[in-house]
Amino acid sequence: MKKKLIATLTALTLVLGLTSCATETKDQGVTTKTPVVETFAAEYEMKGTTSAGKPKNDTFIFEGTTEDGVITELNFDIIRNKGTEGEYSKKDIMGYQMNVSDVQIEKVGEDYKLTKLSAAGYDDAFEGGQYMVTASADVITDTTTFKDLTFINLATQAELEFDKAIAAYKYVAVEAGIEDLNEETLVKDIISKHELYKDGSFVEGVNRISFAGYNGGRSYGEQIDAIATHILNEKMTLEEVYEMFKTVNQMDQPIADRDVVSGATISFVGDFQRMVYVAINGELFEGVVTHTITDGNTKVEVVTQGYGGEVETHVTFDGEGKITEIAIRDAQETPEIGGVLTAENSEFINSLIEGQDKIDDVEVVSGATKTSEALVKAVKLATEYYKGL
Repeated sequence: MKKKLIATLTALTLVLGLTSCATETKDQGVTTKTPVVETFAAEYEMKGTTSAGKPKNDTFIFEGTTEDGVITELNFDIIRNKGTEGEYSKKDIMGYQMNVSDVQIEKVGEDYKLTKLSAAGYDDAFEGGQYMVTASADVITDTTTFKDLTFINLATQAELEFDKAIAAYKYVAVEAGIEDLNEETLVKDIISKHELYKDGSFVEGVNRISFAGYNGGRSYGEQIDAIATHILNEKMTLEEVYEMFKTVNQMDQPIADRDVVSGATISFVGDFQRMVYVAINGELFEGVVTHTITDGNTKVEVVTQGYGGEVETHVTFDGEGKITEIAIRDAQETPEIGGVLTAENSEFINSLIEGQDKIDDVEVVSGATKTSEALVKAVKLATEYYKGL
């Protein structure tokens, strides 16, 4: 499921403490150096809505210990809806649907019903790559085959074509030891991995498993753990982690190319990068996040600080270096004040495009000073960055 992020930093705690200083001691002519040990702890909250339009917030937890700058201990977690009744960790396999499969079996009289056999993951067979599908059967027996199921695309609520069903469930099948998923594959052999078919009989209940998806990444939580393991195994510094989140696994990189961090194909969008920035600097992030080039146009993604938090601005340059579009991807400015400036094709945004050659002469808006200053700064940062490409 693609997530829509409204880039607003609403909560931040930072602890950077020196727990020991480098010292040298001599014993019988042998000099021993005690490493510099530091602790770091950043908590970074992003508010917004899911792709289904439901409110959400993600709190990024990044804390640990360094010795002589190298990270030796690390706790990396993402908490959805922290502090609310619906709080859960995205590392919890039951909390976030990525490369997971659910099965629900019900007993109806003397028969068993397959209420749900779902799969959520990524495959090129689907538009946009990501998919969430489910299958069912009113009656399921030892001889029920894969072709006997009814398949639904949860994104459209429409019946799913059989070839796409094969594409979606082949990863679940491999997890169950089935290398060639086809029409005649027995459903009981697939759900045996979910432990809802045991000892020659179906089992009433619900269970979820994770599976190795496209290019190897497993559930979201397993991928977060893979990132943490990579950081520790590579003996990385905070600065190196920041650079990794800035350059590796970007949205414009095909998933098949996201193999620098073994076991993690999730995209490192700006929140990963800014989380580590906070841990390093102890302050809110402002600057260019990334850029993309499409049909000769360069779009620069910039983050500045407005009245309500982060303002994420996309500034597009044509082949001649002229700004042709300024779009605010997400902002949490006051709707009747700063929100008027950040609205699509607002008068202020148009004034920035028209006045791009004399950006310092663009007047800030009285009553929305911080918002207008954030947008002016975004244009300046994007222009400087574009000229340096």
